[in-house]
Amino acid sequence: MTERLSTVLLAILLLAAPAARAAAAPCAPARAGLSDLGYSAYREGGVIHGSTVDVLEEMHQRSGCAFQLAWYPHGRLYAQFFNGSLDITGASLRTPERDRHGLWLPYTYTHFELLLLNKDAGKFRSLADFVDHSSARLNVTRGISYSAATMVQMERLQKLGRLEYVNDYGVVFRKILAGRAEGTLAPPAIHVLHQRQFHMLGKMTGTPFAESPRAMVGMYVSKQVPAAARRRYIDALRAIVGDGTVQKIYERYLGEEITRRIFSGGVRDILDAMPDS
Repeated sequence: MTERLSTVLLAILLLAAPAARAAAAPCAPARAGLSDLGYSAYREGGVIHGSTVDVLEEMHQRSGCAFQLAWYPHGRLYAQFFNGSLDITGASLRTPERDRHGLWLPYTYTHFELLLLNKDAGKFRSLADFVDHSSARLNVTRGISYSAATMVQMERLQKLGRLEYVNDYGVVFRKILAGRAEGTLAPPAIHVLHQRQFHMLGKMTGTPFAESPRAMVGMYVSKQVPAAARRRYIDALRAIVGDGTVQKIYERYLGEEITRRIFSGGVRDILDAMPDS
């Protein structure tokens, strides 16, 4: 090898070294906030479990970025995110307010159901129908993002004295057991876990309603997180969605039938909605 060629190769290696080090540089640990959302996130024996936790762990394995989990009442979670105390929130619907503070990364779908005790359940095709033709009371949780059409009917219920806001779904189900409410609004991923925990499976009926069509769910990443780390999150999450890992995670918690319904349209809409950076 000539001296000139050796010099050129050494220069190339020296130029490439900073880029290689940057690519391998670890992410700063991100603070991820979770709250009571059924099989999306729940606590058992002081440990946080759920599909969102599994998605974050898979992102960690693929990106090398670590996540520190913290638990909050759902009503406080986004206040913490908005004031900069959290880097990531899990299992979030997209809203303009949240968009001002973070970048939304979708990875699954959800839809709300009207969940009622069997004695109060009926053939309600819409929440408006329920408001007009039932006297049952609902408890719902603070901090949940509902569609505008759903909010209209919730306001009607509140004026009728048939709706109360509480801190989390655990409180919702305890009040149903105590006879202080007959139902709630929740996605299957949330209400199936709580029905099991409160021994109410078979005693309640969940029905989709017109005001809440299927929507995408994702995680919000704070705009304060460095762009390089956000890029690694996006690349990892895109791969997790694209190769079917998310569906496998959901099957562990909800079974094949419910998971098949959730992802019945495939994941192309999710991948198309995911930001580039």
